[in-house]
Amino acid sequence: MTIRWITPMIGTAPATEMRGAHACQLIDVRDLVDKAGNRPDAVREKIRHGIKYLEDGKKIVVCCDYGISRSNAIAAGILASYEKMSLDTAVRRVQEATGESEIKLEPLSAVRDALGVGLPSKKHTDKGTVLITGASGFVGSATCRRLEEEFNIIAPSRNQLDIEQGSTQLSLLVGEHDVDCLIHLANPRVYTSNIALGKTLAMLRNVLDVCLSRDIPLIYPSSWEIYSAYSGSILADESVPAFPRGPYGETKYLAELLIEHWQRTTNLRCAIIRSSPVYGTGANKPKFIYNFIDKAKHSERIVTHHYRNGPPALDLLHLDDFVEAITCTFRQGYFGTLNIGTGIVTSTRAIAEMIKAEIGSTSNIEQTQIDATTACITMNYQKAKHVLGWEPSVTLQAGLMRVLAQID
Repeated sequence: MTIRWITPMIGTAPATEMRGAHACQLIDVRDLVDKAGNRPDAVREKIRHGIKYLEDGKKIVVCCDYGISRSNAIAAGILASYEKMSLDTAVRRVQEATGESEIKLEPLSAVRDALGVGLPSKKHTDKGTVLITGASGFVGSATCRRLEEEFNIIAPSRNQLDIEQGSTQLSLLVGEHDVDCLIHLANPRVYTSNIALGKTLAMLRNVLDVCLSRDIPLIYPSSWEIYSAYSGSILADESVPAFPRGPYGETKYLAELLIEHWQRTTNLRCAIIRSSPVYGTGANKPKFIYNFIDKAKHSERIVTHHYRNGPPALDLLHLDDFVEAITCTFRQGYFGTLNIGTGIVTSTRAIAEMIKAEIGSTSNIEQTQIDATTACITMNYQKAKHVLGWEPSVTLQAGLMRVLAQID
């Protein structure tokens, strides 16, 4: 039989594996649900029985169907009450002992209500506290640098926090640091594949669980790629219907739908920031810019594309401006959807010409035909300007010069 002992006196196990066990007292929690809706008095009764057996010197095993979520949540409640510790501390003890990274937040919330502990009151500090997932990435590291000027920043590494594995660790971290807002920038390492679509949505779902259960707002970056299946020039404000193409655009579209569903059905507070393609120092994105720079430096032929409906053109947004939009969104407590960009599209050929001229390269610039259509999306940032006072400040010419200076 499989019993995972949390202490020498408290364990959890699947109920079917405990039939005929006489050495322990069983606390069967299968009549509770593995989601929201458990009444505090029903949960309190389970905890009371466990404590009574412990006080009588008897070992207890808390059982549910698989010995994972409901059983571990109730075991944490028993441990917290019996050993006079906080519920969050008890949850960590249960996780460490059982090896389970995920205990669903709904049963834990029911335990919290049953114990009458509730969520701790927010501490009033001079600075707000922001937790940033994906803090070591291109956008994440720049966001940390900018926000730490005004706020306390919690920036767990992927090794410290893997939100693909569940929401419990993130919830405990939010509670431990009294977080005021969560900025979700984390993606799977490869984020443009079909596999990444599922992982991205799972990560977002875990983040939504935490934001709702801990009553904190979320800032989520979406992308111009939700419009990527359009053909030709589009000036996209927030009213333009999404029309994505490819795994990444579809992932962002589905992520927005999930957030919007939660906003309709729960008290979730969230800001979605749809940005045009972001570039800047600290990463080699978008790739074509760095390919052009490499070719120009070696005076090699630079090849741009020409689609059936013309050359591709992009509304490139400098990283500093994107981060400033995130900062303004948090600072002003805005919830809703915003499109941000420069409002200007530039063809990839024109970008190649800028790079060639700045480097003083002798590269030839040529075009190759692509048998497809392309979308040239200009992001209309007027709503962001109105509600946040935000507008772009870095021109493409100046931004490219910064990138070139970094490479030199």
